[in-house]
Amino acid sequence: MLRHLARPLLATWFVYGGVQSVLEPERRAERSAPVVEPLLKEAGLDDVKTTDLVKVHGVATVAAATVLALSRTPRTAGLALAGLTLATVAAGRPFWLETDEQRKEEQMELFLKNVSLLGGTLLAATAGHSPRKKERAKAKKAKAQSKKEAQSAKAAAAKKK
Repeated sequence: MLRHLARPLLATWFVYGGVQSVLEPERRAERSAPVVEPLLKEAGLDDVKTTDLVKVHGVATVAAATVLALSRTPRTAGLALAGLTLATVAAGRPFWLETDEQRKEEQMELFLKNVSLLGGTLLAATAGHSPRKKERAKAKKAKAQSKKEAQSAKAAAAKKK
């Protein structure tokens, strides 16, 4: 029961952040440019803009968070969000590049919040999906089905008498 509440609650931050990335990518692109732009140059993708990557990241984040919130495929959605969050952790808060101590501390705090969200997505991807739990649920369903069939057979036999 709590899982059905926890997933949408976790997803709200990702939906909000993803929408903000799509609507206002400039600020996030500026923040991640020192990390992303050298990687784009090294990969030979000089014509790709950081703002475009931020927008694509935002759309993917909203999509994965929506799937997680609806609990359609929580494991897949959680893993997708974990990957997207890992990109944010790596490029979105490069506190190590800051020279101002106060700014560096603020960025480190936000970096650690993103790391915490990464942990949350990994928990969402794995919580309640153990193979044993699935086997128990399958066995319980099969037992209920056989019981129902036995009752139907009993009722049919009683009708014939």
